[in-house]
Amino acid sequence: MVPGATAFSRISGAVIRRWIAAAVLFAGAAVPLADAELIGHGGPVHAVAVAPDGKTALTAGFDYSIIYWDLPDEHARRVMYGHDAAVSDVAFLPDASHAVSGGNDGAVYLWRLGETEPARLLTRHEGRVSAIAVSPDGSTVASAGFDGAVRISRGAEDGEAVVLKGHSGPVNAVQFTADGGRVLSAGYDGTVRIWTLARDTVPETFTEIGLPVNRLFLAPDGRTLVVAGTDEAVRLFDLESGEERRFMLGHEAPVLSIDVDRAGARFATGGANGQIVLWSLADGRPLQTLRGHKGPVWAVSFTPDGRELLSAGRDAKVARWDLEKGVEIGVKKSLETAFYVPEGDALAARGAAVFGTCAVCHTLTPDGGNRAGPTLFGVFGRRVGSVDGYPYSKALLESDIVWSEETIGELFEKGPEHVVPGTKMPLQRLGSGEDRKALLHFLREALAEAERRAGKN
Repeated sequence: MVPGATAFSRISGAVIRRWIAAAVLFAGAAVPLADAELIGHGGPVHAVAVAPDGKTALTAGFDYSIIYWDLPDEHARRVMYGHDAAVSDVAFLPDASHAVSGGNDGAVYLWRLGETEPARLLTRHEGRVSAIAVSPDGSTVASAGFDGAVRISRGAEDGEAVVLKGHSGPVNAVQFTADGGRVLSAGYDGTVRIWTLARDTVPETFTEIGLPVNRLFLAPDGRTLVVAGTDEAVRLFDLESGEERRFMLGHEAPVLSIDVDRAGARFATGGANGQIVLWSLADGRPLQTLRGHKGPVWAVSFTPDGRELLSAGRDAKVARWDLEKGVEIGVKKSLETAFYVPEGDALAARGAAVFGTCAVCHTLTPDGGNRAGPTLFGVFGRRVGSVDGYPYSKALLESDIVWSEETIGELFEKGPEHVVPGTKMPLQRLGSGEDRKALLHFLREALAEAERRAGKN
């Protein structure tokens, strides 16, 4: 991650809009399918979900946001905030008009899609939420947490969630059976467990792997269970008999994500080294290996027709794969790749390089407008929280700090919690004094040139 991307990040209430790319907030211009991956989050992406009709998708990010995507046009319909930490998982309800999410703040929220804030809090774990699942009829939500518990919430009903405890350690995965009457869970303790909700809360230990299990996924046949974890192996089980049908090796690192296509013919797994493997569900044969991510792939999701796969991970991109051709569908070019740098000014050039990541959130020109963060045009001498039309947190609105080279420098040196007490802006400090100096010098030069050009128009 490049420090500085959120130097002046947008904060809505208690929620941080961190590192969200300019593409999300551009004036709704549609991007042709072949031109781009889905660029919007400004940090790692933990989860991807595709709606049952294939027209929309949800992505959950380290930047505390959920982005609601229009897939045919590849633009963001909404950027949604409610979590006070990274969002770890997200899922559609069957009607595709609602969704649920879980985060590192322990919260599980219900959303009405199209709105920017959650409809209500369903439950809260005493630790991170690692995974969520929705019952086939959409009435019930299961969430798995680092607190060792599975929580069962009713989406349409108020009341306390049912807390299921049986794992010894964090629970990493959860899913309903096809009839919605049981819940499968897997965790750090190396076990896969089955909870019969209608009868009791005592789990059956389905299998013991011996090493931490990261993910599981039950195929559309309601019987074939895919299990994967830290041992780099992928296993196929028969849910009814308990028999292990296949043991497959194909990854070069722990397996972090699983999805099965709607036809039940293939499944995909994402690994810790950026590798995605497609497998035959019938016999466990590896069919394809896809490489395009730098670092762990935390999410994979088929489109309903099975022609595409969406994947996401630590490198902050959501890739779209043409599975017939076995290639990634395009790569969006940077929306702002060149900045004004005085000829021969090495310090400004170094500052421009540091600012490159900041540019996904902030513009420098008078007509650039706000992106995920407010425009930086005119930032020097401007009071914090004063850009018109930009929703700031209470802490920023009430601050009397004026942005200057000194205060901006302090923001990167000391961190936002010291410069603007009360904010939750998760900015990494820019440890290099030379980088801070270069960034400030570049901003002075670039903004002065923007003002000169604006004065001539």
